[in-house]
Amino acid sequence: MESKDQPTEDEFFLLGSYSPHEAAKLLECFEKDGIVFRAQTVRHSYHPRMTVAISVDPQRAGDADKIHQELFGDGLPNYDSSFFRENRNV
Repeated sequence: MESKDQPTEDEFFLLGSYSPHEAAKLLECFEKDGIVFRAQTVRHSYHPRMTVAISVDPQRAGDADKIHQELFGDGLPNYDSSFFRENRNV
């Protein structure tokens, strides 16, 4: 049984998709700050590389965004920026 102060799966805000390395850094910070999150590995049929889709409690989305900016700057690290050098923004 889920706690009433915990968001249901449908209520989570999708932050983005990250390489496993980037996701580990981000999730470590979320855990330290008590931000409730969901992380799901995603395997792409067009490439063997795996990404991690991260969603957060919408009530803490602002805090999650602040942590994201401290770690990665304004640009969102994502599959393309991690894999294709010309798209890197970190």
